[in-house]
Amino acid sequence: MPTPFLSIVIPVYNAEQTISHAIQSILSQNFHDIEIIVVNDGSTDQSYEICHNIALNEPRLSLINIHNSGVSCARNVGIEQAKGKYITFLDADDYYSSNFLKELTSQIDENTELLIYGYNIVRDGVISGFRIPFRDCMHFNTQDEFRKAAISLIENEMINAPWNKVYLTSYIKNNKINFPTEIDIGEDLKFNILVVREVSSVKACNQALVNYTVKKGEGLVSKFRPNRLEIRLSLLNEMKEMLDYWGVLGENQHMLDRFLVRDFMASFIDLYKKTCSLSYKEKLSFINNVVKREGNVLKNSAAPDLLSYILKSIINTKRSVIILFFAKLLSLKRGLR
Repeated sequence: MPTPFLSIVIPVYNAEQTISHAIQSILSQNFHDIEIIVVNDGSTDQSYEICHNIALNEPRLSLINIHNSGVSCARNVGIEQAKGKYITFLDADDYYSSNFLKELTSQIDENTELLIYGYNIVRDGVISGFRIPFRDCMHFNTQDEFRKAAISLIENEMINAPWNKVYLTSYIKNNKINFPTEIDIGEDLKFNILVVREVSSVKACNQALVNYTVKKGEGLVSKFRPNRLEIRLSLLNEMKEMLDYWGVLGENQHMLDRFLVRDFMASFIDLYKKTCSLSYKEKLSFINNVVKREGNVLKNSAAPDLLSYILKSIINTKRSVIILFFAKLLSLKRGLR
């Protein structure tokens, strides 16, 4: 069987309302040199049956069933099974723009290891905005060229997601790059840190080629993770090590400091998620423990902008009542309550 140009991996868990639309956004395009790998991660709704019925009439779609193991495991199964020269990932509730495959094939050349493209933001079925990597299409032929430009991608968090990127499959497999299964937040960023660390030939497309769906009430019902800050600090350390390896840490420490302050406060804002069952006293105790355990990390960082300065000053009071009050205000602003 000839090697397909592109493998599209779609992890699926209880996505019966959206998975058909996601798959049809691929099949409706006038490009056939692809394979679609749907990994059903133990869905308990009709997701498997929907995908199975599509696969009966679509030889390019393969359906893999696994025990519920999480999105990282599902994507790793897809990587293992992928036969395409290139590989990308699509979430089951997202979908491609109509020109995705056409634009993709026009952008990629024989040396491309990584392609980054923009995405539309969809709320309640309507495109409400978009984000692109750079104003113009860019082509980076060396590690140094890309590393200089990558700072803005990291700062604007365009580096994080795997669904606005196409990867050279051999680069992923030869370097044994997988999604981490030991964490359930930040796994996308960790994967992409491993990717961009040594990558040389990179292209960036200034078009939005995928539609990212913001789930209604997502912040409300997402899982409360007591160890969120520890995971984020670990990711920041990995990012710091990469920037140091690139020789650009000094001039970009301010970016890491801004991320640090944000992550501290985000862990406290999470105390107001509906999935957090802690009492008021337990929330205060949680904040006290975090500040005692990790406070020196924050104390030794800078405050590169006004917002960071304000948030850092609040946390550095070490008064859990004040910190929790501001966390509540910020949670209301973000719509967590």
